[in-house]
Amino acid sequence: MPDLFTFGEALALFLSTDSDNVVDAREYKRSTAGAEGNVSVALSRLGLKSTFFTRLGNDELGSAILNDFTAEGVDVSLVKRVPEFTSAMVRNPGTTRGVEATYLRTGSAASTMVASDINIDEMRSARWIHSTGITCAISKTGAETVAFALEESRKLKIQRSFDLNIRRKLWSEVAAREVLEPLARDVDLLIGGEDEYAVVFGQNDAKKALQLASQRGCRIAIMTKGSQPIRFIADDRYGEVIPPKVVAIDPVGSGDAFTGGVIAGLLAGLSAHDAIVQGSRGGALVASCFGDWAGLPYGKLGIINSENGGN
Repeated sequence: MPDLFTFGEALALFLSTDSDNVVDAREYKRSTAGAEGNVSVALSRLGLKSTFFTRLGNDELGSAILNDFTAEGVDVSLVKRVPEFTSAMVRNPGTTRGVEATYLRTGSAASTMVASDINIDEMRSARWIHSTGITCAISKTGAETVAFALEESRKLKIQRSFDLNIRRKLWSEVAAREVLEPLARDVDLLIGGEDEYAVVFGQNDAKKALQLASQRGCRIAIMTKGSQPIRFIADDRYGEVIPPKVVAIDPVGSGDAFTGGVIAGLLAGLSAHDAIVQGSRGGALVASCFGDWAGLPYGKLGIINSENGGN
């Protein structure tokens, strides 16, 4: 029985290693990225069972991505291989300049995902279902798949989370709000940045935006803003958590590490506050390393190991 069932787009990440500018770079390191897959790895490293579904191309990048997930102990037995190409992302490390990512994902294998791909039996056996706004952005059928999974999990009374995760390179804020606003309700955990809450709920006041989410049936609503205090409402009570201060080497992927740490903590029986503290530790560790999975902490039964900062 999986602790987590999640689905979305997995990408082959090519990170330049000889230059902080892709225009000048000649050498790259390949790894795997993608929000939902990152969360599945985060839970697996914390000693929980996670199942990740996606569509990958019948190409070598697709096989490499599957091998990466398998090596992390993630169940990818449900993944479908299709004729379309496997998604990819090329980016710089962002050490001396801002992170600039080039996506190769329009018309990708994952963008052809449909609601009927979701295995209801696998969902029914899981303790938690996780989805994000990124899957909604990659295609119309991706958005339909997220809506289907969230509604089915409600019917099955399975705990569920939704990360707003607005990617402005994939769609406009207007389009994002139109799709995401109806989905941001009746979940056990809603996560998003302050700017993402403003887009989806049309409310720039942080506390009021969190209150709106709570009123829409989100049992725990979490709002992040970089290194600033993490604000949240859990069961109608407001709270804040100060995240650890680290030298951020690569912030990409830290949000997914945070989400994974929170979900794992909640599954382990931690309070909302303590689960957020755990998530912030995982996010900080990932932000201090290059790559989406580098720095993800290890643990047992959903709790980060105490020694060596969780590594």
